[in-house]
Parts: sequence; structure tokens; C-alpha cells
Amino acid sequence: MPKSFIARSVFILCLALIVAAAAFIGMRYFDQPASNKQAKALIGGPFKLVDHTGKDVSEKDFLGQYMLIYFGYTYCPDVCPTSLTLMSEAMDIVEAKDPALAKLITPVFITVDPERDTVSAMKDYVENFYPTMVGLTGTTEQVSAAAKTYRVFYQKAETEDASEYLMDHSSITYLIGPDGLYSKHYGHGTGPDVMAASMLEILAK
Repeated sequence: MPKSFIARSVFILCLALIVAAAAFIGMRYFDQPASNKQAKALIGGPFKLVDHTGKDVSEKDFLGQYMLIYFGYTYCPDVCPTSLTLMSEAMDIVEAKDPALAKLITPVFITVDPERDTVSAMKDYVENFYPTMVGLTGTTEQVSAAAKTYRVFYQKAETEDASEYLMDHSSITYLIGPDGLYSKHYGHGTGPDVMAASMLEILAK
């Protein structure tokens, strides 16, 4: 087996481990005890981005709806598609149990890699998940501002090939209330049954 192939395989494995470690750190960080009042003050707020149809949107466009938000990127090899699949399965459960409540929730996928995640790339990607999922991208500055608003960590993992890089990022799913304020968050790997039960309980209040 060529040494170059082995070296490349080891390099890709190391990058994947870095991404997994970042997700674990983010999960541990956000799972620290905090009052709901503190969380509402720290997580969420204004943003200006572009949806997967090319429309300029802000947090105001989602007022009156719950947002189920996940930050990631379309080139993510495992963490993001897994998290979005769990989110979609949770939405399927909510819809099966109470279709009216499901219509009050908008799943939202916000990129942390605006350089590659164009409007068309986001459109193609979100079509693989829950039907009403909205993909949001924007300029580097807009994405950075949105990530800070939701206390999301992300950074580019530098590689020799500038076109083939991974993004280190926290892996947290947020439930934002119809008033635009934080309601709940779910750590990486939260099962769809647990997430769905939590959302049904919150929305039924």
C-alpha cells in the first residue's frame, strides 16, 4: 500500500477525531447546570442570514414559531448528518403524535462554513432531512455573528489542501420559543424519542 495513501488516511482520521472531540467538549460545556433564566439571557437573539431559497431572513421571520436549530456544515462527514437525522426523526415522532404541534416547529440548519455552503448547496442538503427544514447561510461576518448569538464554537481545521478541510464545531440542538427566546437545548446524541417527548411537553404547556 503506498505510503502517501496511508499518510492521507491517518490525517483524515486525526481530523475526524478532532471534530468529535470538539463536539464532546461542546456537549459537556452546555450540559453544565444553569438556570433557565440564565440560559435565556445568554443564548439566542438577533441574526441576519440568507435561507436556502436565497431570501434574506432574520430572527423576526420566525417569531410565532418554535425554532429547532442546529449549527453545522454540509461537508461534515458524520456529526452533522447524524444530528440532523436525529432532529428529523424527532420531528416525525412529534408529527405522528400531534400534527398541529409539529406545524409550530421549524427545524433550522445554520452553516458554520459559509465559504462552501452556498444557497444552492444548502438547498440540496436540507432536502435530505425533514421536509420543512430551513437552511441558512450568509457572509462570513453574518455567520460569525449568528454563532456568537447562540454561543456556538467553530473554527476551520487547517489542512495542506485548502479545498478539503473540516470544521471543528460544537454540536448542540436548540429549541427557541415563539418569542425568540431560549427554551431548551439537547446535547449531541440525544435520541429522537427523548427530544420529541421534551418538545411535546414544552409545546403543550
